[in-house]
Amino acid sequence: MTPTEEAVMGIWTGLLSTPPRSLADDFFALGAQSLTVVRFLAEVQERYGVELPVDELFAGDFTVAAAARLIDETLLGEVTEDQLAELLDELEGMSEDEVRALLDEGTPLGESSP
Repeated sequence: MTPTEEAVMGIWTGLLSTPPRSLADDFFALGAQSLTVVRFLAEVQERYGVELPVDELFAGDFTVAAAARLIDETLLGEVTEDQLAELLDELEGMSEDEVRALLDEGTPLGESSP
């Protein structure tokens, strides 16, 4: 499970009366209504700083995996080529141990660990 999928599962657990058990669980099948969608979108906006296109959520299955993928795609769409090049340069300059430490911490590239 990716970090974003884990986060979506956590958000849905807080919003729904029936928490998701798998990445294939559908938001509406778990008891969500339109107000719950609005609350989910607000939580994503607060946590990730992105607005998800609502029509994308309703275009297919609204599953944990699909919602996480949409968040990741939206985040990646906001990264400029220069920012991506900087991050790749930073990653290439790190040792394997430093990369593993960042992955273990969950610290995004370009940010210092606390």
